[in-house]
Amino acid sequence: MRLAKHDIHQPIKSDLRIEFARQELTSYSGLELFKRYFRIIRLGSRVRQAFRDQEMVGDYSVVDMVLVLMAIWLVGGDRLRHVEWINEDPLVQRLCELSRLPSRRTIARWLAQFINDSIQALVALNSELVFDKLKDMGLGTITLDFDGTVLSCGDTVGWAFRGYNPHNRHAKSYFPLLCHVAQTGHFLQVRNRPGNIHDSKCGALNVIKDCVAEVREQMPGVRIEVRMDAAFFQEEILRYLNREKIRYAVKVPMWKWLKLKEIINARRRWHHASANLSWFKCTIDIEQWSHTVEMTFFRQKISDTPKKGHQLDFFTPDDGLYEFSVLCSNMTLQPPNLFDFYNGRCAIEHGISELKGEFGFASIPTKSYTGNGAYQQISVMAYNLVRNFQIDTNLTEKRDPGCSRTNLLEFRSLKTLRLHWLNVAGRIVNTDGRKTLKLNQCQVREEMYSKICDKLHLLSEAA
Repeated sequence: MRLAKHDIHQPIKSDLRIEFARQELTSYSGLELFKRYFRIIRLGSRVRQAFRDQEMVGDYSVVDMVLVLMAIWLVGGDRLRHVEWINEDPLVQRLCELSRLPSRRTIARWLAQFINDSIQALVALNSELVFDKLKDMGLGTITLDFDGTVLSCGDTVGWAFRGYNPHNRHAKSYFPLLCHVAQTGHFLQVRNRPGNIHDSKCGALNVIKDCVAEVREQMPGVRIEVRMDAAFFQEEILRYLNREKIRYAVKVPMWKWLKLKEIINARRRWHHASANLSWFKCTIDIEQWSHTVEMTFFRQKISDTPKKGHQLDFFTPDDGLYEFSVLCSNMTLQPPNLFDFYNGRCAIEHGISELKGEFGFASIPTKSYTGNGAYQQISVMAYNLVRNFQIDTNLTEKRDPGCSRTNLLEFRSLKTLRLHWLNVAGRIVNTDGRKTLKLNQCQVREEMYSKICDKLHLLSEAA
């Protein structure tokens, strides 16, 4: 049946008058669920305990500032100036337990107070939140991925230098190093560094040692695995991993003095793992290190016919037919499984992407090097808390990571959580003398809220 035009269209002959009035309306109803969760895990008490020996001055406490930054990221902001657009929302104020939020300049001045000791308090708190979940899951193996990422800075930012910036070679930048737990997607540690520092330098080995020591202290008996890209193929790093009997897989760079290209060209017979993947093993005597290393060479077919005038890539060696890669490992995996295991490392790239896109990690809020380092620590902590929230409220689904050693659970990105139930309009009304948050009718969302509230209630009773 066709509809009449007057049943489809409505006449609009004037503009709506726009007025602003103070009302108990919110655009972020899902913050109430995070508020309950933070209260259950005693986040405020933990932050106060972590900073009990640190002197931070100002009208706002450390707990206030941490919650304000988390509120900005949870609702979709990624700059300090975005606090001005959410400071009147009642649920943002309720999450932070503030009637007036600090300005962006107040937050920036607070961040500039940080020194190394207060940053270490954030590092310890973040580790505590991560290991709470790792212990609950009873993991027998922990796979640690290490990688760096570039953050472009302004010319006046402290300790920002021109270096390894692929997007703008002339821009000053930071190059923080991160440690990622493959089984859960948590970031165990982040250490800020100037932009001209290579991944293999400036304390990279110390970060690896710290993370390994933390895992062994918190989870004795657990088996540790490490995956790293070609930047970490360094003598001191490999010697440490072998000495500590840590299983690892490291990509080998195509340095001329290693003569890997000659070995590949001289090889006539490859073992076939699949129609597109072949391999062989070879023991290489590295004279500069006075060290013998077993390497596994892989050849992955990318085309049946080479393109005419094929452009060679210095960083991804291929000849138009095959792409070649070399892995150094002390693991007992079969080469095809070793190839899959190392490729599972790409999960850290996905985590870094979400960290930078949804948690403001790519933002540079102050000119202070330590202040920006503290901001990164709080950003990582917020990311880990969202992971913990999904685990504790059963919003995840189990998955089989296989040899790739990626997430054991299927998580939703913060962007997806905002769409599903976090950034939802609501009205706060008084019902029988008690404030009630009312949302528009939506069956799917109502079931989701009910599921989360029931789980939070069980967590509260168990706490």
